[in-house]
Amino acid sequence: MSPVKFVKSKLLRFKPIKDLNRKQKIKRFYSKGIQPGSDPETILFWTTGGMLVQTNLEGAVAAALKLRGKKVHMVLCDGVYKGCARRVDHPDVPVKDWGKYCSACIRQSSRVLDNLGVEYSYISDHITLERTEDLRKLSQETDLKNYKSLSLNGYELGNNLESAMMRHTRGGAFEGNEEILKEYAFTVLVVAEASSNALNEINPGRVYMSHGIYADWGPALTTSLKRNIPVNSYICCYLNAHFYFGTVKKMNETFLTLHNSSWEKIKKEELNDEMKNRLLNFLSNRYKEKVSYDMRGILKDYRGNTDALYEKYGLVKDKPVWGIMTHINWDAVSDYFPMIHRNFDEWLGETIKAVSRIDNVQWLIKIHPSELNDNPETGCQKYIENNFPDLPSHIKVIKMDDDLSPLDFYNLLNGGVTVMGTAGLELAIQGKPVILAGDAHYSGKGFTYDGKDRTNYEKLLSSAADTGLLDKETHSLALKYAYTYFIRKQIPMTPTINEDLHIDFGKLDYLLPGKNKYMDFLCDRILDGEDFVLPEGLVSSDTSEDKNQIRQFV
Repeated sequence: MSPVKFVKSKLLRFKPIKDLNRKQKIKRFYSKGIQPGSDPETILFWTTGGMLVQTNLEGAVAAALKLRGKKVHMVLCDGVYKGCARRVDHPDVPVKDWGKYCSACIRQSSRVLDNLGVEYSYISDHITLERTEDLRKLSQETDLKNYKSLSLNGYELGNNLESAMMRHTRGGAFEGNEEILKEYAFTVLVVAEASSNALNEINPGRVYMSHGIYADWGPALTTSLKRNIPVNSYICCYLNAHFYFGTVKKMNETFLTLHNSSWEKIKKEELNDEMKNRLLNFLSNRYKEKVSYDMRGILKDYRGNTDALYEKYGLVKDKPVWGIMTHINWDAVSDYFPMIHRNFDEWLGETIKAVSRIDNVQWLIKIHPSELNDNPETGCQKYIENNFPDLPSHIKVIKMDDDLSPLDFYNLLNGGVTVMGTAGLELAIQGKPVILAGDAHYSGKGFTYDGKDRTNYEKLLSSAADTGLLDKETHSLALKYAYTYFIRKQIPMTPTINEDLHIDFGKLDYLLPGKNKYMDFLCDRILDGEDFVLPEGLVSSDTSEDKNQIRQFV
């Protein structure tokens, strides 16, 4: 029996039981919402990464939209491919055993949507067995020399394949992983084919998916955008059960991008002391109280003693200190986030070569602390050790496990360099200059030094010693953007979504129109395509009473 037929036969056991009581309850629940119009727009949810959390998150949003009279349809993975995002949780499992996780995943995700009364189909409903077998043969032609040129029906897919491989190997070498490469190539091809067919069959007005990258979502994003269908994407952010949302309308645009029309409006708005305090209180809680969903367990204590850091790192006070903030070198490196260099490793290597010649600045290369857990053997620290064992004295490396709070590090610096890391925005909040080697979501907003190409980037590095603090007007732009990003764009999904990011089925009523102002806002933005920026009236009123915070951070 072929793998696809086997999975389909197993699925017969997961078909929902005809529970009349449950169906009646679901029907009564949706009757509380807005009745659908004569031809409501269909929203297609591409929920295919093998992650139950995402099924919960997206199922809640789909149900909320259905309650507002919209047609929703979700597509789940049913094991047609095995190279999904979940595979990185089990890196040591051989490819031949990847499928053993599929049955439980299919059953659990299907049950969530059955309980929500949300319509769904499977990948196998949108691709024939014969076509699947053709794509399997095509994937076997993929090798280390040609994988970047992978394509199907005019869709360029090599970046999605490379991104999935970078994620799986945690930035390691592809050599020796040819079997895995072919398996991810098969995933990419199936997703491109099935998503294209689903768009033909369902004809959605928009598509909703997780971050829109890697093998599971990237090809579906491409097929949607090529048809001018806008895509709503989301990602976890800094507070638990809060998310960043965005609308992608064209290639090489990320869902974190704040569109020009929104930014022009924000630039004209006043940022008063209450708003500044709210922003600064958030940052204080993040670094002093360690209220941080994204860096739980790895943040070091804030000490506030800059003089001690000069001594610790052998710095002198009559020469500027600039930070080079590295990235997790496998994360979103090959998808839709343009950068000057081919990848983060190449950026780091070329930057070290450039600053080796710029000795009128003391350069501190700060390794991302998450490397300690994510990829200590393939990350930026190991890259430097392998390629630059003898750095000049004006360049020092702050290792991934060093006892240094990010806030202490920022306070030490005169300026910073990154590709697109949020650390650059946090430095700009302090009024310090930031040089970027990629299109960060905050670049092009008037308060960063954006490297347009390698030559321009190296000129900016050469001028670092003479680059002073941001002037008042430019600093104001940085603060306005930071307030938007850290305060107005973090959208809560509580109380229907618990802190463990699963649905609380006892709180489904909060999905109803008018019951939860944040869900109302979220659905409105999905439907109108505008930026997901909370109006000031929806922003939490919690602010710090400590007025000294403004002077300390800004």
